[in-house]
Amino acid sequence: MANDQKKKFKELEAKITELTAGWQRTQADFINFKKNVADDRVKLIKSAGGDIVSQLLPVLDHFQLAAKHIPKNLINDNWALGIKQIEKQFEAILFENGLERIESVGQEFDPELHEAIEEVEVAGNKAGEIVEEIIAGYKFGGEVVRPARVKVAK
Repeated sequence: MANDQKKKFKELEAKITELTAGWQRTQADFINFKKNVADDRVKLIKSAGGDIVSQLLPVLDHFQLAAKHIPKNLINDNWALGIKQIEKQFEAILFENGLERIESVGQEFDPELHEAIEEVEVAGNKAGEIVEEIIAGYKFGGEVVRPARVKVAK
């Protein structure tokens, strides 16, 4: 009988060890699952933010274009000053929330950041150097949401 009890005891110990290991694996899997869910949530928020920013960029472009083309006789007009203020406030909100402007003029052309719309002959510039920015490019959360559209020296 003592042998049967020892055998039963060893079987129970093995079962306890097996169940404990399984429980520890499950606990580690759950911790990893929680971490993955949190990471996915952050990615989703960034992606959604990037989508919204992409949709707002044309509005920013139009404000900047309007501010740039205010007639000389209206430069000090309160309405024109208000439009400029709205543009600056809109731009500040986007930049405070992670929007970054891509540097262009004077930079080496980078197909990851820039979209060449024209190659031009320009004295004093080396080939591949950006000589003019047509439309500003932006990054959001480190990702390019819109490449800068530029003219590049031949």
